[in-house]
Amino acid sequence: MTTQVSYKVTTIATNVDKEIDRLRAQVDLFWDSEVRHYAGSGLRDGMNVVELGCGPGFTTGKLLETYPGITITAVDLDPLLLDVARDRLAERYDGRISFRVGSIEDTELPADTFDFALTRLVLEHLPDPVVAVREVARILRPGARAAFVDNDFEMHIMTSPPVDSLGELYEAYCAARVAEGGNPRIGRELPMVLAAGGLSRVGFEVLSAHSAIIGTEIFLGSEGVGIPTKLVRDGFLSSKALARISVSWRDMMADPNHSILRQLYLASGEKTTTHQENGDTDGSGKPYQAGPGHRPAQ
Repeated sequence: MTTQVSYKVTTIATNVDKEIDRLRAQVDLFWDSEVRHYAGSGLRDGMNVVELGCGPGFTTGKLLETYPGITITAVDLDPLLLDVARDRLAERYDGRISFRVGSIEDTELPADTFDFALTRLVLEHLPDPVVAVREVARILRPGARAAFVDNDFEMHIMTSPPVDSLGELYEAYCAARVAEGGNPRIGRELPMVLAAGGLSRVGFEVLSAHSAIIGTEIFLGSEGVGIPTKLVRDGFLSSKALARISVSWRDMMADPNHSILRQLYLASGEKTTTHQENGDTDGSGKPYQAGPGHRPAQ
């Protein structure tokens, strides 16, 4: 199966190495909040875990360090990112981790295998996330749970003093991702997506990071300038708009009482022996439909 995604590390930013650094900072930004919610979603030491869309393995490594008894099958569609993860983790965690190039929509992994599945910042880049959830449900053993973490770019970064022009940047980002088949506003839709994919006992949580708690520098590293620069290059954002946003951001940062808040959204669900085989509803009996911010790829 050929998977179309709206995130490719070689095309989404202007510099691959800097983008990988940004991904590292993005994991660090939320980790203290995430790890607590993973435990609340069912992750326990000693489990056989699959991580779908592991990227360069920053979350993978933190999981292996935090839970010394788990094993992880790390799956990613991008061989470049998987090689980065392998170089970082294979020797250190020999015998506890395996790597696999593959699509979350068709992993080719055996059914009823894993005790826990994690998918982080993947569904938002897929034309049909329900297909991915169905595949995750297939490879989970009955009674196991999966956690899915994604963005919602209408509720991305909020600041004090407000940077009103950030909305223009996020509209441009959303337009770019939607044009490639993604849904950057999927955060609010996650519970319906999981139910449509056949998971039950769905939970929903908000993950948050605040500069007053973890400092400002980590926010700067997790955002970077590569993606906005590419939005200008690709015609989704004007250079004047980016300059205006940059000035407003600097003004906010200059305020001694400034603050930055960012959120992610986590939904978890369980594979039961009685879940619907077709998984075609959102729990209301109606077929799941993506929100207005998403246009399926043609």
